[in-house]
Amino acid sequence: MCIKATLRMVAILGAATILALFTVQGTLAVWNQATASNPQIVSGADFSLDVKASGAAAQRFSVSGQTVLIPGITGMLPGTTRTTAITLTNSSNAGSGTFRIRVNPGVPTATGSLAPHLTTDLYWVQGASCTAHHVPTALELGQGKSGTLCLTVSLAASAPATLGGAEASLGLDLNVTQLQ
Repeated sequence: MCIKATLRMVAILGAATILALFTVQGTLAVWNQATASNPQIVSGADFSLDVKASGAAAQRFSVSGQTVLIPGITGMLPGTTRTTAITLTNSSNAGSGTFRIRVNPGVPTATGSLAPHLTTDLYWVQGASCTAHHVPTALELGQGKSGTLCLTVSLAASAPATLGGAEASLGLDLNVTQLQ
């Protein structure tokens, strides 16, 4: 009786398997159906910051942490000061919405034989004139908006006369963060 029951069970399982295969085969045609899709365009915005120091060519940066080169300091007499306006523009090209950035200026660095005798001051101003000082904290700029950063460089009155005609190069690190 055990063999008869086993054969019956195998026959039932076989019938169920065959029935299941016929059912799946009918739905298999739907799984293989294809539908055409129209081409889609996906684009991203370019992250860029334009930097224009007075007396220098504009520079465009697309990566944070790059150094802005400020025009060389030449012809300064001991005890004199020069101020350079640096215009920063959020020139990102996002087509819609807002694309705000935060600019954090670093500490200006000087190189060259005058460097040990130079002191610098860095501050933001309202408008384009370097008159009213603001603390050099972060500046937030919307897409297409500009801000002015002023860099004041002073040559110490005690600078040796042997440095007459010497030059210095100035660099300024800008760290930029995308807000939106």
